Amino acid sequence: MIRLAESMEVLRPRCGSAFGCQILSTAAAYGFALPFAQFWTDNTAAYGKLDGVLRIAGTVANADETRAFLGAVGAERVFCSLGNAEKLDLRILSRGVVLQKQLAGHKTERTAPSVRDLYTVFAANGMVGDFEPFYLDLSHRLRHDAACAAEIREQNTAVAAAAAVYADSSALITAVGVLPSRHRRGYGRAVLRAVESQLGERRAYVLRAERENERFYALCGYAPCGAWCEGVLK
Repeated sequence: MIRLAESMEVLRPRCGSAFGCQILSTAAAYGFALPFAQFWTDNTAAYGKLDGVLRIAGTVANADETRAFLGAVGAERVFCSLGNAEKLDLRILSRGVVLQKQLAGHKTERTAPSVRDLYTVFAANGMVGDFEPFYLDLSHRLRHDAACAAEIREQNTAVAAAAAVYADSSALITAVGVLPSRHRRGYGRAVLRAVESQLGERRAYVLRAERENERFYALCGYAPCGAWCEGVLK
């Protein structure tokens, strides 16, 4: 039976994945008392919903129960593994490959780039939506030690940016971008290394879109470990 989760200790056993990292990071940032950030578990999976977007970590055991649950909690979109999406018979909107890399570096101090500058770089690559929700979410996560970010500046202008969320021993690289006018100058790898250096010895994940940036992440040491989907109930 799917039941409400009210502590990190309840979520952790089912969150050893990229999706689990997202769920734990959101719980660490927002806590368990806000109506727009909610969390649940059952015997084999964990569920986290933020502003209508629901993520599933672990394995869905009872597809009928989970489909009914998704409808009941108003999940507008669902992010999960390909296996869970197939069990739930979701209509797939997008998909890709889950990548992982074990980081081995010593953790450096967190930097504090301007969230507006980060947004400018990501927006130039079509990676983000409206500014306000992006600003509110990332600023909140940064303040609550659930995210980090890095930028590279050229003549006092941010030309490359990267962001990650993290919890416990895992991290998820959520965005890496370079201004289109500065592509192919090594800025992408440099800013990825800069954000990785803030993550210590965590296992880092990337949700790479299908047929995008394959060579880039391979050269940066990331290897496939699964498949992800974004979907909706049919």
